[in-house]
Amino acid sequence: MHGRPPEALLHDLWAHGLLATRPLRTTTGESVQILHPGEANAEAGPDFLDACLLIDGTRWYGGVELHVRSAEWTAHGHHRDPRYNSVILHVVLEADAATGRLRRADGTPLPELVLAPYLSRPIRELLFAFYRRPRQSLPCAPQWSAVPEAVRTSWLEALGWQRLRERAGNIRRRLQEVPPDQVLYELLLTALGYAPNAEPMRMLAERLPLAVLRTLPTAEDVEAALLGAAGLLEGLPSDRLFTATRCETLRARFARMQPDLNVAPLPALLWQRGGLRPANRPERRLLQAAAWLAPDGWLRQDPVARLEAAFQQPQPLTALRRLLRPSGTRVAPGRQRLDLLLLNAIVPFLLARNAALAPRLIALLQALPPERDRITRRFARPGYLPPDAFFSQALHQLYRKYCQQLRCLQCAIGRYLIDFDADHP
Repeated sequence: MHGRPPEALLHDLWAHGLLATRPLRTTTGESVQILHPGEANAEAGPDFLDACLLIDGTRWYGGVELHVRSAEWTAHGHHRDPRYNSVILHVVLEADAATGRLRRADGTPLPELVLAPYLSRPIRELLFAFYRRPRQSLPCAPQWSAVPEAVRTSWLEALGWQRLRERAGNIRRRLQEVPPDQVLYELLLTALGYAPNAEPMRMLAERLPLAVLRTLPTAEDVEAALLGAAGLLEGLPSDRLFTATRCETLRARFARMQPDLNVAPLPALLWQRGGLRPANRPERRLLQAAAWLAPDGWLRQDPVARLEAAFQQPQPLTALRRLLRPSGTRVAPGRQRLDLLLLNAIVPFLLARNAALAPRLIALLQALPPERDRITRRFARPGYLPPDAFFSQALHQLYRKYCQQLRCLQCAIGRYLIDFDADHP
């Protein structure tokens, strides 16, 4: 093969299923059926997340990583990075000397699929079509303004409720496994991590459960336990929060407590620390969590009852923000972070606990400002700005469940535009 095809072409082939119809097989001969290619990941970690594959008759859920050649897995350091232990299939365009010999960071063998034998057309034709295709942010972007506002609004309202219901359903399943206060703690830590560090935060909450943290007698013990179990006590930034003296005190405190905690620190490689604003660095977010978990923190005693009581106040948004804003810490989260905690943790948790709260929870989302992120910006280009967080969540659902998967025929906006084109040739 002459030259080097762009990795974006591989993403295109995988995401849109542009492969031959004959059965796929790994380099070791196992059959592969793509039940869902996953969702493209713009953050650190595997290229596609939450894929569902049938490999040799066994259903697997996890990440998919794509490279032009197999050796790039090692060249990029994925064989040492625990974040890639979730990869269930390594997809490459062509084989090389490393093909079939790769392993994850945990030492397990990595299944591989070589795409070259399964391409639906010659690579030159696929490249030509790839470069000729208009790079619209959304398939319907040029016609977005032709969709009546009533069509858009009713569809987005349905999608906003669909997304909230799906998130609550996932939480409800977790509530069947562990106590409600532990689930709430897991959701809050995950939301504090934001996209880059959500997964290690979730892992930390499972590894260092709320029941253990409640036994610690001082706020300093809680801070040392969280930072130590996270694997972040080495290499802490030297600033006003983490002076050399304080870092040494935290390390000594964690070393003293670790035998009783019976917890092994997470690998430091799991955490994304570079490229983040100082306020979003994981060690600062854990200090915020530590304030909730200190002896006088709201997570310490009956947090679910306190949360539900705040929601029942005449002004629930104000009461919930006040509950989430920790006192006695120099790193209290700002208003935007508090609202994201409400959006991503509190609202779906309350719905999972009590479905009858749905109308009031939707009203709460509609009182929150809309998210401003890479997904909502895609819809801003053709001219749509969500009025509130309920509608920005609807855009997330629309993009992830329909636009990314080119399910235009299942989308009310797509169907309207197709019918419009048919009536206006």
